[in-house]
Amino acid sequence: MPAMTRFDEKVAAASARPVRTCLVTGAEGNPEQMLRFVVGPEGEVVPDLARRLPGRGMWLTAERAAVEQAVARRLFSKAARAPVTAPADLADRVERLLRDRVLEDLGRARRAGRAVTGFVRVEQMIGQGRAGLLIVPEEADGDGLAKLQASGLPVERLADAAALGGVFGREQAVYVAVARDDRSGRFIERIAGGAARWRRYRLDGAG
Repeated sequence: MPAMTRFDEKVAAASARPVRTCLVTGAEGNPEQMLRFVVGPEGEVVPDLARRLPGRGMWLTAERAAVEQAVARRLFSKAARAPVTAPADLADRVERLLRDRVLEDLGRARRAGRAVTGFVRVEQMIGQGRAGLLIVPEEADGDGLAKLQASGLPVERLADAAALGGVFGREQAVYVAVARDDRSGRFIERIAGGAARWRRYRLDGAG
């Protein structure tokens, strides 16, 4: 039998990857990029963003419109082949969960000494060459934001100033910097990826 080429290996690897099918669109996708739901003990649809809860998974494209359509068309009951309850506010719950997962990761980075807030401290981290990611609330604007953008570092918008402030024990936080990943902790990929996923969900993939 002839040896596999690199192309053959890539095709084989791609075919071995698990895929899931969206209840609404019928499109197939990587489980990591989709939303998993299960039926809870009380017969209610439960979001399983970590993909760890027991039970048969029901999958949706990670967009608010897909969740809203699944609820409106009662597609969860169809997929479960049993009457289940899908809360009317399920799309809002998913949005909060997506946001809170990123805030939790940011909190871990803060506790590890890898995230700071306040314009002066953020500027210091940038000046020291330690910053790898900048975070601002959705409503951020003005000269301060422009200065951060001029640094050339990636900037992610996440939640609002009050939610970011809660991570740092403050009423508000407008400017946040996360240190470059090293052996002491890898946070940037999770935080940046989670923030982008939350934003895409809210904007139905438009932003």
